[in-house]
Amino acid sequence: MINKKRYKEVLSKLLNEHYEEIKKKHSGSKDRQQYINGYLTAARALGAFDYDELKEIIDNVHFNAFGKTIEERQKSELSSYSLDENILAIPTYIREGILLDNT
Repeated sequence: MINKKRYKEVLSKLLNEHYEEIKKKHSGSKDRQQYINGYLTAARALGAFDYDELKEIIDNVHFNAFGKTIEERQKSELSSYSLDENILAIPTYIREGILLDNT
């Protein structure tokens, strides 16, 4: 029989480490993500947790780490990405304030 309290503690620790890495490096380790996915799959395969229970844990840890929901964070990242993409449409010499010599 799985100890649900202990499982939640370990999952929360794994997610917190993963989210801290994302905050520092703007991306997380693929190995850690695969480990977390396996950990989640095992809990469901053993019948210890259902999808909604695991989603609630993930959502709570994510909100505590980032101060916003997963959906809100994804939207803000998409809008900042499109902003970065739009700024690249401006020629570098204009973005950096370089004056061109007309001679």
